[in-house]
Amino acid sequence: MERKKILVADDNRNIIELVKMEFEILDYDVVTAYDGEDALKKIEKENPDLVILDVMMPKMNGFDLCMKLRDNPAYKDLPIVMLTAKGQEKDKFWGRQVGADEYVTKPFEPEVLEQIVHNLLEQKKSGEVPHPVTKLPGYVTVEKEIKLRKAGNEDFTVYNLYFEPESFEVYARKYGNIKSDEILKIAGNVIMDIIKRSGDNRTFFGHLGDNTFIMIGNKVNIEKFIPTIKEEVNSLIPLKYDDEDRKRGFVFSRTINGEPLRVPLIKFMAAVRE
Repeated sequence: MERKKILVADDNRNIIELVKMEFEILDYDVVTAYDGEDALKKIEKENPDLVILDVMMPKMNGFDLCMKLRDNPAYKDLPIVMLTAKGQEKDKFWGRQVGADEYVTKPFEPEVLEQIVHNLLEQKKSGEVPHPVTKLPGYVTVEKEIKLRKAGNEDFTVYNLYFEPESFEVYARKYGNIKSDEILKIAGNVIMDIIKRSGDNRTFFGHLGDNTFIMIGNKVNIEKFIPTIKEEVNSLIPLKYDDEDRKRGFVFSRTINGEPLRVPLIKFMAAVRE
């Protein structure tokens, strides 16, 4: 079997040595870098299967390096794990905004990082194409997850979480795809963080496409998450409108026949999937 190659970039040599030792034991090839610029050069030279980036590095920080990689078509599907300092919740948010697939908070147990790396590489190998904006598992993985739980006779519920379609479409027309993509990222980040904070490792979360996300898991647990998810996402959405639209609480649009139409601000909703 071909050995997988990972690159780890961190200016803390103790972290580098720990990660290198743990992954070499697991039969990975490990390339190391101690600043962002060196990491970029080695990524271009070594072509790793996955990269682990610390947020705070000299010469180029992890956010800037992640953005640079995602701007290059050659690395748009490269799995990226960000390492963040304990208590820096904003680092987790921005890491996902710039295209990171996962994050790990320092100090961390090596087993946690190993499982994340394994999962990301398996996802890449399976041919599953993550959603291009949120990097979340897509339709293929969702259907596999449902079949797996059915085969195990698991009692589970499937929920769709989505933005009200008309409001989302009008927003995208007025503000453009980049802005509407930012709203998708916000929802994905909020949901993932809420699930992680709960310690629930059995709830599956994916992005089916367009404005619809999906949660699979225990009905009681999901129904505990949903009010908090809706509250947090719906509190952030208005910030993505300009002052006039936000104050009015709606966007001016037109019907197919050209008649004036007032479309409310986007709302994030949830419903059991039939």
